[in-house]
Amino acid sequence: MMPGPWHACRTGVRLTALAGLAAASLLSGCNRDGHGGKLALPTDGGVVEPPVDPAARFVIVLSTLRREPTEQARVKPEGSKAAVANALTLLHRGERVSLVERRDDWSRVRASDGEEGWLKSAALAPVSEVQEGTVLLVAWVFDRPDLLAANARRKLDPGTLLFIRKTKDLFTEVDAGPGPSTWILTDRVTTQPGDVAAAKLVEKARFLVRNDRPAEARELLALLRSRSPDSPLVGVLAAELGETPPDGGPPEGPAGPTGEATSPSGPPRSP
Repeated sequence: MMPGPWHACRTGVRLTALAGLAAASLLSGCNRDGHGGKLALPTDGGVVEPPVDPAARFVIVLSTLRREPTEQARVKPEGSKAAVANALTLLHRGERVSLVERRDDWSRVRASDGEEGWLKSAALAPVSEVQEGTVLLVAWVFDRPDLLAANARRKLDPGTLLFIRKTKDLFTEVDAGPGPSTWILTDRVTTQPGDVAAAKLVEKARFLVRNDRPAEARELLALLRSRSPDSPLVGVLAAELGETPPDGGPPEGPAGPTGEATSPSGPPRSP
């Protein structure tokens, strides 16, 4: 498998990305700390991160923010005589909220606009325990952190928003959408803020397409082009929306080390 453009080393449960071509040389300086195959950054490669609010949570599953902790469509709030819609708004994967309280398997949260409501607790992950990331090239999925456990029936598309949980040897465990977490090769992962921001726009555009709103998806493509014109995810999303270059050639795609467009590679072969 062709190595990805970024490598990452892990400290505790946090993964700190090393950008650009320097990543290849820095990765060789990582040392194992003797605890379950975790990785420690070299002394000159760490990035000091600000303290994390213990109440901060990522939404990791597309979820409806609800007025009351129930899945009923309509509820009667305390002091109200009439039933009202329980749904308040839709929160997308990657949105950041603040935990207010928990009740059974529900969590009351405050969204970025200050609105409060209830989500299933399973739809949330503490910001202190995961890190956002994405892939810029197709990433093959592994059922376990072992090359022989490659799942040829599943892969992650470029621009998939990831929530990184831990690394082991060559692999990184990620939440990539509904369902259990899975493993991918670490050299496919980037946690650069610009890449993550681009991936969030790609994910939202894909949501709009699935819900028959292609015009709005194209507006997000325009926003992505204005914010991150050099991102390889611009070409990925443009191709998905049916755009082609003016000369009629193949849609632009992620560039490899030589600047040529790369094509997805298959799962690695075992020796």
